[in-house]
Amino acid sequence: MRTRSRIVIAAAGLLSMAGAGAYALTADGEVTVASVCAPPAGTPEYVAAYAPTVVIGTVGPTPFIPDAGDPSTGVQEATFTVERTLKGSQQEDLALSQSVTRTAQGTYTTAERLYQPLVTGRRYAVAVLDRTEDGGRWVWGVERAPDATTDERWANAVAAKAILPTATCDDTRIITSIPDRR
Repeated sequence: MRTRSRIVIAAAGLLSMAGAGAYALTADGEVTVASVCAPPAGTPEYVAAYAPTVVIGTVGPTPFIPDAGDPSTGVQEATFTVERTLKGSQQEDLALSQSVTRTAQGTYTTAERLYQPLVTGRRYAVAVLDRTEDGGRWVWGVERAPDATTDERWANAVAAKAILPTATCDDTRIITSIPDRR
């Protein structure tokens, strides 16, 4: 990302926080502000452009670690046996983490088309974020790869070397208590 883009995003974030702070002070209510800024992840080309590693392989066991605040959400851990590395250094087995929501039926779900929940024994194309604060590897994008068609689509996505548009931000303000109007 260019320096100018980073400055614009930082300025927008500061203005958003300042606006929320001013609202909280004038309304005497408690306000929670969440801002998520991420590059687009709607196509394999964008997912592959952002991820430093893209691999194809098979998923091993996938234990679920529930979030302490909301047990229906959490992290699915998986061992991933790499069959083919499309981007990044050659990989063999990867320990991956993936944010998921647990359904009432005990399966997992995610909101994005290119972020499917990993299922033990199935084959996938996976875009991996290698460097996180805790040193783990997180799934950035994943699509089931039952045949060579998916392999080819992801190989072409990596080869395309897409240029990412500016990250989009989803700002929300949630009033968590009603202001006292006495």
